[in-house]
Amino acid sequence: MRNISILILLLSLISCNSDKKTMELKTEDKKLNSELIGIYEYRTENKSENHYIVIDTINGKLSGVYFGTEDSGGHGVFFYGNEMENLTLESKNISFEIGRRELYASTRMRIIKNKKDLEIDSTSGVSKSRLKYKGDILKNGFKLTCKSEYGDCWWNEMSFYKLSEQK
Repeated sequence: MRNISILILLLSLISCNSDKKTMELKTEDKKLNSELIGIYEYRTENKSENHYIVIDTINGKLSGVYFGTEDSGGHGVFFYGNEMENLTLESKNISFEIGRRELYASTRMRIIKNKKDLEIDSTSGVSKSRLKYKGDILKNGFKLTCKSEYGDCWWNEMSFYKLSEQK
């Protein structure tokens, strides 16, 4: 229940900030697809291991953050949150890369209201291999394939679905 509340709060914050920005941008950049702004979820068997893509605007351009998990070799999973590098959203195609990832024992997708509430969480390791994603933009999400030189992709094919805003 707590995770759902956090996601709803994050969606609200993104929609509040994004609406102002995208209204300003519509006159400046006709190519900006504001419908892509939002939070997308890839569901796993264990909900705590779900992956998320957050897309918003920064300085007039679409930008993204990827929150994912990585297998720790039989000892559970590690969590990371990284900027989506080389993010390209063209027509019905999407591509991006995730570079060096600092891995943690707990999720990176959380909202901190006060600095005093920030838990000290040291890294459990680092993954240096690049994750390369590409795929299709669907009506309500993305269908992606992932490639990695060392097999660090969570899954080779992943479908992310946009989380709906609850009003």
